[in-house]
Amino acid sequence: MAEFNNFYQYNQILQNVSIDLNTLRDYAQKMNLSGCVASIDSVLQRLSEDTFSVAIVGEFKRGKSTVINSLLCVDILPTSVLPCSATLNKITYGMSPSIVIEYKNGKTEAIEIDQLENYVTKLTKDSTTKASNIKEATIYYPVKYCKNRVTIIDTPGLNDEASMTEVTLSVLPQIDAAIMVIMATSPFSDSERDFLESKIITSDLGRVMFVVNGIDHLDEEDIEKILKHITEQIQEHILKKVRFTYGENSKEYENNLQKLGNVKVYGISAKKALKAKLQGDDETLEKSRFPVFENALERFLTEERGAISLSTPINRIKNSSLEIIRAAELQVNGLSLSQEEFEESSSIAHKTMINIREHRDCELDRIDDVADCVYNDLLPDIDGFWSSLEYAALSAIENYYLEPDDLKKNNLAETQEMMLRAVSNSMQMESQRITENIQNYIETAILNEAERLHEFEQYFFDATENIRLLFSHNKIDVKSSDGADTAISLAASVLSGWGIGGFYQGYREAGGKGALLGGLTGVASMVGVGLLIGALSLPLTWPVVIIGTIVGGVIGTFGAKSAVRSAFKQDKLDKFKEAFKENVLNDIYRLQSESNFESTIKNQIDSVFDALKNKINQETEHILKDTENQLQEIKFKVAQNVVLNDKEKDELKNMINKINEINERASIIGKQITNILSR
Repeated sequence: MAEFNNFYQYNQILQNVSIDLNTLRDYAQKMNLSGCVASIDSVLQRLSEDTFSVAIVGEFKRGKSTVINSLLCVDILPTSVLPCSATLNKITYGMSPSIVIEYKNGKTEAIEIDQLENYVTKLTKDSTTKASNIKEATIYYPVKYCKNRVTIIDTPGLNDEASMTEVTLSVLPQIDAAIMVIMATSPFSDSERDFLESKIITSDLGRVMFVVNGIDHLDEEDIEKILKHITEQIQEHILKKVRFTYGENSKEYENNLQKLGNVKVYGISAKKALKAKLQGDDETLEKSRFPVFENALERFLTEERGAISLSTPINRIKNSSLEIIRAAELQVNGLSLSQEEFEESSSIAHKTMINIREHRDCELDRIDDVADCVYNDLLPDIDGFWSSLEYAALSAIENYYLEPDDLKKNNLAETQEMMLRAVSNSMQMESQRITENIQNYIETAILNEAERLHEFEQYFFDATENIRLLFSHNKIDVKSSDGADTAISLAASVLSGWGIGGFYQGYREAGGKGALLGGLTGVASMVGVGLLIGALSLPLTWPVVIIGTIVGGVIGTFGAKSAVRSAFKQDKLDKFKEAFKENVLNDIYRLQSESNFESTIKNQIDSVFDALKNKINQETEHILKDTENQLQEIKFKVAQNVVLNDKEKDELKNMINKINEINERASIIGKQITNILSR
């Protein structure tokens, strides 16, 4: 079995898969299969860029930087009892220590490694000013952990400033795993509850690990009790969010109930772990419980996330192998026919390919129809978005408890600030609920459409198989064929002794389900539609982006308190609230007029369904074009009475034997991937 539960094993498998893909690429190039070459190149490019990204999130004073330093086994990030990280800091591998600062205006600056805290922290007035203009800092360091294709992302504190929280939220959809750091002695502040209940992306719950730091401050007998209590609290807060977003009677609610049993919570002492690692103290390191968490993280990244990453290249091996072997058979069989026989078969083949393209175009039109239906189904939610936010804002104001002293001159600014926070939180939760429901509907629709396309995929592979058999001495009637079962049963006798019968039968047993979409639709149903969307190269940046731009705009607008303060000279609480509501509504109406919410949703729907269309069109066209080019080349050779010599036949036999070996290795990995993703 192809085990890959650590970085070394995973990287070794990745290297072997890349070697096999490059071998297949060489064969495809020799057979003039340019479409096959392009498909392999696309997968190889993604493999070369394959990295693991892990974001560390949490409030300040939770030990986030110490957790990172412990993972890296080096004291690289500044730590302090004060709010520290003010920017997004990425730690990646570099031969020598260096830092590149990227500013919000697009400029970059290289700084010395010991200057980091002067740029990205809030420890001094000068560093705070600098940090406000910085987009992110990339720290290159020769640490073993990052050498394993890992990038660690240090995020600002969740409860520090609204803009810092937004930075953290913006990075969540782009990462492979999020590690939320909680302090054992004071878990679940308001911002931590808010993160769990309203900001955590429930569909991606499997990507979140929870670290309870500071267990060394607890009595040994209390550690397990505290961890159990925190686990139950996490489940409760997440369940509350799921109930609020989807409702108790929904399928999504039931799915998330099952996920809650797999919440990953680890108790550690990051401070002790770092000290033990730096001093080589294995006994203290073990007591810190850090190795248990570290091994779980590595296992998650390489097994679960790694299995997803390997699904596409393994499927590409299978499909490219089939295309190359079919091309070899077509060449051998085509050159064995007379010119008249070849022309007759070639004419039928071209008509078949016309029919395939017409069938495909109908399928692409149907995808467009589904996209239109999805948009129309969502129109009530889209049209009601702003009225829902308005209701959320007004309810927050109406339910806010005021006392007469709150309106006194010395307290007015703080009162307004607290009410604005209540309004923005209420609007944010409602916005999150609506956009996640919209997102879930789109993702379900795209997965259903991908599943529906299996019928077309089967038709496509059966039809192209029949084209191959047109040039065999064991011809079949294309019109009356009952499909690939007939074709495969003949394949073994087409080239007796060439060793391809077993390959075809193995391919048939494995099935081509989801082949045109990278083979991911089968496993997507196991781990979520995000896998399929990721395979189609769509950025998973929303609904966070929508929430950030709309609700963030509201917060920024309401921040100009001087513009509304003059309306609050009345002493009566109801008059104060009415004036507050009026100003809030005016800003909501203005934001609505400036917003592109409806077009954002429409563009998202169009982009995801267009990606599905492009994938189907591109994969099928590659194969059809390669077949057409092959037939043209064979036609020329038949006219010249060219036949394969013994050397060329031996080369083809050796190629097929090598391809069979490649597929045996891929089959072993494929079974392991299925086992991992179906747990």
